[in-house]
Amino acid sequence: MSILKKIIILFLVISHVSWAINIPDLGEYSDQFISPYQEKMIAREILYQVHSSPDVIQDEEVNDYLNFLGDKLASHSDNPQKDFTFFVLKDDSINAFAMLGGLIGVHTGLFMSATNESEVASVLGHEIAHVTQKHLQRVLAKQDRDKYKSIFLLALGLLAARSNPQAASGAIMASQAMNVQNFLDYTREHEQEADRIGIEILYKAGYNVGSAIDFFNTLQKGSRFAYSAPSYLRTHPITSDRISDISNRLKDYPYRYINNNNYFHFIRGKIRALYSDSSSIKVFKKNIENKTYVNLQGEQYALALAYLKENQFIEAEKIYQLLKNEPNPLIDNLHISLLIENKKIGEAKAELEKLLIKHPFYRAFVYRLAEVNLILGNFKEAQENIQNYIFKYRSDPNLYKLMAKAYKGLGKDLEYHENMGEYFYYQFNLKEAIIQFGLAKKVKSNDFYAQSRVEARLKQLQNEQLLIQEGRKQ
Repeated sequence: MSILKKIIILFLVISHVSWAINIPDLGEYSDQFISPYQEKMIAREILYQVHSSPDVIQDEEVNDYLNFLGDKLASHSDNPQKDFTFFVLKDDSINAFAMLGGLIGVHTGLFMSATNESEVASVLGHEIAHVTQKHLQRVLAKQDRDKYKSIFLLALGLLAARSNPQAASGAIMASQAMNVQNFLDYTREHEQEADRIGIEILYKAGYNVGSAIDFFNTLQKGSRFAYSAPSYLRTHPITSDRISDISNRLKDYPYRYINNNNYFHFIRGKIRALYSDSSSIKVFKKNIENKTYVNLQGEQYALALAYLKENQFIEAEKIYQLLKNEPNPLIDNLHISLLIENKKIGEAKAELEKLLIKHPFYRAFVYRLAEVNLILGNFKEAQENIQNYIFKYRSDPNLYKLMAKAYKGLGKDLEYHENMGEYFYYQFNLKEAIIQFGLAKKVKSNDFYAQSRVEARLKQLQNEQLLIQEGRKQ
């Protein structure tokens, strides 16, 4: 079920919920209109949709790359302490959007249209500026609060409205709520401010600020041959005045040559090969033959993944041989995939152990070593290895799911349900997390400390649920 469909259902099911009850007259101050607690709860609801939707890419290499890039930029903003969460939506349209709670979504189409990392960074810097300057809160604070029944309903519409404005309108009208996009559009002043601050962030982070205008020019050229403008131009209208303003600002910054490494091009290749509806083996082969590619190695990598996706392992192996000397963990992971597909599980395990010495916190290798150990029945080894990484990645739901599988193999039901509970908790599914901890509590065990740990955690989650319920009534 898509994010949009889920939001429609949620609108219909909980339309009686109101966070706006008894809100005092707070004037036009954005911080007062939506409290930090309400913003946190809104972000939690959206993140639940993000984690549960098939429209959102759950690929550790893509997500780690995007979050590394986003965090690098955010650290150079005027609010470096602000928590940001970046995620990728499977959508070939060119778009990116910021929401309450420091959430920033990026469409796969943005990666596919960009020619270098600086262009993607320029868009992220702009969206980070929208967040740090509280533009969305400022827009909402100017609205007549009596026009909508609850901030909570508004929160659920944010993801749909920002990711797909046209479809969101229908969803919200179907639920008899306001057309969110009509009053979520940023003002001209907001866009200019985000441009100015975004360019400053881009420069401080070491990128080529000229990429900001390069990307907009690319979008405008593409829209000349399309029936409608790219989504990013509809949600972030760019006029000749705005382009002129950006160009004038760029004069204050020296030219900076950026020697882009291949990591961006490999990530872009992975997105095009695995998460696009318009790319195929035939497309990649033709681009390589005609030399119509942005980066040769990136195009070859995309072709190898496309072969792998279609179970053409011999052809994928041929491409890997061309790339194997490339010092990049994405290429190493391609090799691991080929070993596993060829049933060389032991060899894959040995290779992963070497790779984790070289890249000790590369999560794709952490996951794959755990999966290989589970295949081999090395449940205790898998459990011990995963536990070491949970200390570093405390909020990573995938590690808890892998841990649960290891405990299942060891026949430890209490620990299985305990870790499944943590898996759901860090996917923001508090209801299912409580159910799993309830099941863990019912398991008969001679381990007093494990039982006490489960009971304490269950009580903690139940108290958190009560706080959320009370917060919605305020």
